[in-house]
Amino acid sequence: MTNTGSIKGLRVEKVAAWLIILSVVVFCLVYFSSFLQPVVIAVMVWYAVFELKRTLGKISFKNRTLPNWLRTSLAFLIILLVITGVYEIVVVNLELIIVRSNYYVSNFRNMLQSLQALEGFDVVKERLTQLAAEFNIQPVLTALLNSLTSLAGNIFIIIVYVAFLLVEEKFFNRKLALWIKEPERREKITRIIDEITAATRKYIVVKTQMSVLTGLLSYFVLLIFKVDFAAWWAFLIFLLNYIPYIGSFFATLLPAVFASFQFQSFWMLLWVFLAVQLIQFAVGNVLEPKIMGRTLNLSPLGVLLALTFWGIIWGILGMFLSVPITSIMVIVSSRFEATRFIAVWLSETGDIAQAEKANGLPV
Repeated sequence: MTNTGSIKGLRVEKVAAWLIILSVVVFCLVYFSSFLQPVVIAVMVWYAVFELKRTLGKISFKNRTLPNWLRTSLAFLIILLVITGVYEIVVVNLELIIVRSNYYVSNFRNMLQSLQALEGFDVVKERLTQLAAEFNIQPVLTALLNSLTSLAGNIFIIIVYVAFLLVEEKFFNRKLALWIKEPERREKITRIIDEITAATRKYIVVKTQMSVLTGLLSYFVLLIFKVDFAAWWAFLIFLLNYIPYIGSFFATLLPAVFASFQFQSFWMLLWVFLAVQLIQFAVGNVLEPKIMGRTLNLSPLGVLLALTFWGIIWGILGMFLSVPITSIMVIVSSRFEATRFIAVWLSETGDIAQAEKANGLPV
């Protein structure tokens, strides 16, 4: 009885310890979000620079590769130009939509007024009339534009973080060797880092390819339907495709709703939604799984919970990061006996060696 009681006591203590750790982590993520979010964005930019620099390393002239400083400078400049270009595209298109918002709101009200001719549904028609009178999308778009402007205010500090990460990058292996003297333990940590890098690289590369394909196909479909700002909606579809589950749905719904405002037609909403959704289904549910396979080995429920959690904690940025963070949690926690249960429950099949085999890494 004594042994049984002590075992139960240890289990309770273990659960209590994990709850305390989780509470502290959540508190830090929320309380220090204004500091942590720019750091996380800087790490994302640094990773993009690192991967681009790795690609530039394959280029050679007269059997000589580009020097490291030149590859780093070119990669950093290219990524910076891409970020600036994306920001300009988003801001310019939002400003144009704000300018024409009164026209689209007027069309929406005309659509709702046309429903007055229907017989019956008096309560519904009354509610729709009230909605038409109150509807005004301009404040929402203006708030979104202001939030992007405030985000741009953090760009300088993000660039500074990235610059220091690039400087620290070349000293990482040396610091790791000085920190961990035991070769076996150092090799284990190196393997974890390699696995995280391999899984993240494959996820980002494949997801980007599929998102570009989805955006391009959707762009041509929107051109066929003559939807205004087709390039903007295609870019938004590309961007939202990184958010699992709900991202692709809203990426389909938003241009469809906008098309109904533009043409004053509920039928246009249906046809645009079905056309873009067909592309989303073909690329996301047929092509992408064949290319990506089971590399991440993540539970759909785990991904959904992670999406909800990080969305509540960090909003849109958290939604974008939910899948990579969950994948890193599975990889890291699978390597330690005390946290192995986390990897088992977050993995799709419970076989935590599956992702390692898919990435070609030793188990």
